[in-house]
Amino acid sequence: MENNVCMSKIKFILPKSGIFKVNGPSDPLDYYYRPLVGKLYVKRIQMGLDLLNKEYDSILEFGSGSGLLLPTLNSISNNLTAVDLDADTKLVKESLDKLNINAQLYQEDITTLNLESNSFNLIVAFSVFEHIKEPDQILKELHRILKPGGELLVGMPRVDKFMEKLFVTIGFNEINDHHVTNYKEFLKFASKEFELEKINTMPKFLPKSFGLYFNILLKK
Repeated sequence: MENNVCMSKIKFILPKSGIFKVNGPSDPLDYYYRPLVGKLYVKRIQMGLDLLNKEYDSILEFGSGSGLLLPTLNSISNNLTAVDLDADTKLVKESLDKLNINAQLYQEDITTLNLESNSFNLIVAFSVFEHIKEPDQILKELHRILKPGGELLVGMPRVDKFMEKLFVTIGFNEINDHHVTNYKEFLKFASKEFELEKINTMPKFLPKSFGLYFNILLKK
């Protein structure tokens, strides 16, 4: 049962450098600790968290990478699960142990993991769906394992030639080999399974069409 205690703000907790290790070929961990660029990486996550206003009994992070977000999720739930196709769960556990945080960790395809239906109040997926060309099956699975009324928080960057050039300036070449779906395409897929609740963009003072990163809150 969901705890309906309201929270003024969920603050992104950036652990000290060195606690978490780069884990997987597309893990952006190091960027969080770089001057200037790191502030943007933190800001995009914080803006996503700003769409949430509750504590949650059970949370799944889909595409958890190094596990960097898990300390923040642990601050709003004591029942955490993390799934990543590439990340080594042993490395993540070693990092979490340093912070006395417990989570169920899986290195597996979410569509074959066969988690129990109606298990989670919240699923979080930052910078995952831009890598997935046809997310229908994954979205159906996330819908199945969410509790009725549960929420799906998705964060994803702008995907176009402009962003390709911007990523090159921070040392990430050939980004278009990794980013294959933009937020509008994602919303078309997601609308088959979920209801759109809220959306915000970074930077917030510009029109959505100029957004560099999109945070989307969906409801089952």
